[in-house]
Amino acid sequence: MIQEPISTEETWLQGIPVSPGIALGKIKIQISGSKEPVAYDISPEEVDAELVRFHRALQTTADQIRTLRERMIQISGEKDASIFDAHILLLQDKIILQQVQTELLKRLQNVEHIFYVVMQNYMEVLRRVDDPYLRAKTADMEDVMQRVINNLRSTEPPEDEEETEKDQVLVAYDLTPSDTAAMDASLIHGFATEIGSSVSHTAILARSMGIPAVVGLDQALLRVESHSPAILDGYKGVLILKPTKETEEYYHRLQVEKEKAYKRDLPTITRDGRNIRLSVNVEFPHEYSGIKEVGAEGVGLFRTEFFLLSNPSGMPDEEEQTRYYRKLAEGCSPHGVIFRTLDSGGDKLPCEQLRTPEPNPFLGWRGIRVSLSRPELFKQQLRAILRACADTPGCGIMFPMVSGYTEVVTAKHILQECREELERKNIPYARDLKVGIMIEVPSAAIMTDVLAREVDFFSIGTNDLTQYTIAVDRVNNRVANMFRPTHPAVIRIMDMTITAGERENIPTAICGEMAGDITLLPLLIGLGATSMSVGVHLVPIIRYAIRNLDYGQCRDMAQKALQAPNSRAIVDLSTALARKSYPALFE
Repeated sequence: MIQEPISTEETWLQGIPVSPGIALGKIKIQISGSKEPVAYDISPEEVDAELVRFHRALQTTADQIRTLRERMIQISGEKDASIFDAHILLLQDKIILQQVQTELLKRLQNVEHIFYVVMQNYMEVLRRVDDPYLRAKTADMEDVMQRVINNLRSTEPPEDEEETEKDQVLVAYDLTPSDTAAMDASLIHGFATEIGSSVSHTAILARSMGIPAVVGLDQALLRVESHSPAILDGYKGVLILKPTKETEEYYHRLQVEKEKAYKRDLPTITRDGRNIRLSVNVEFPHEYSGIKEVGAEGVGLFRTEFFLLSNPSGMPDEEEQTRYYRKLAEGCSPHGVIFRTLDSGGDKLPCEQLRTPEPNPFLGWRGIRVSLSRPELFKQQLRAILRACADTPGCGIMFPMVSGYTEVVTAKHILQECREELERKNIPYARDLKVGIMIEVPSAAIMTDVLAREVDFFSIGTNDLTQYTIAVDRVNNRVANMFRPTHPAVIRIMDMTITAGERENIPTAICGEMAGDITLLPLLIGLGATSMSVGVHLVPIIRYAIRNLDYGQCRDMAQKALQAPNSRAIVDLSTALARKSYPALFE
């Protein structure tokens, strides 16, 4: 959508914001895509030479991808870097490699053309399947294909780089994960594409690298001029072409104001004095340093499964787990860490593989069910956490995917056995370790009045709670539009949980995506949540928002929301108060 220009020069292009921030600079246009290589005939005697050329290109491509992977580990960590593991596997796919050789012998044409045809056939099959996950894989295949073809082309002296200036705003039809990972953030301050989505690998990498990004800018390449000044607003999803002096001054002021607003040393307290604990969700060691940098109050959710399941040789033993957990606990002191025990489906356990896939893994062997059915593995993790937190107060342990009373009591009994084992061996351990549970299953939410007497805190996982409450798979594109965390039933379950906790004087945290949504923050605080756990990069924004909210107003609004008949009405109520309380975040 193109808005009316503010002046004869200035033009605003509206897209979809996928990575927050503001970038001011000059337009750099990137034209890319998988153009079909020119085909030419070869003789049978040239086939072997073509295959040698092909395998050299595969090796060069693999080296390039590994370099990108290492770069992403340094920038963003193992999780985002693992996106490129599938690219490496694709280069080693025996079926594809065999088909290239077969078609080469059959057609007697140059190998880059043969490879292009083979890959296009595979991608066309994936484009037609119903599964959105498989369809999305075509972007990865195209990324790899283009790299191999580029490496197959005859080597020519590289052209001099035309763009050496800094402060660039990149505009492209689309960007591959490799394109994004290879960006030099000191030169490219933001990017905009004609297509894409907030859940694409490109968007995920942009957020991890802290690069402002906007996607869905219709026909942007036809409207931009190379080297012309531009402003990219990653908050509102706008690309401003040829901005006026007044617009530039406004965005410079906005950048300064946001930096002032997001001070890390300010307490997270509402205007009328209600304290809200603001902590972070953590998965990998590289995120540890950012915890104190943003002034977070420790870790509200440490997802242990990414460490436990990353070793292909098996689950780390107790000693290795203890060292790993202790590093995080000590790094967060004097604030604590909430360790969530293994939350994974059985098909992902490194110690065993299911012979046949579960028909419905979302309702199957996962979360606390896996831990309780493998008590020795469970006890290893529990002992490691107890030991790691021996000298760090304020830590806690949290059980995921709890569906009822018996699971909580059984898990607590096993935890007590671990304490007694460490006591007998005279091994120091955390004697004041808090015990909590994730509320993500409706049956647990309905039982919170009973469960609140068994635990020290609740933590609401809004993503799974929404999925299970309204029976909507958020990754199924046929029903994804029905996935609404503000569905009245979900809001009422959250209220039921928080109220049950208040009766027993235990706190309730929000650790799902809702906690990081500034439009829904007034609703969560109004319902009575006492803690928010968000991504590290969101802490300054959420702190600013909390400090500009009035708990009394939030509470009154939440009571109205609980009577609302639909999701839209609830969103409107919360958004209206959010805009009134911190308008600067919506400018």
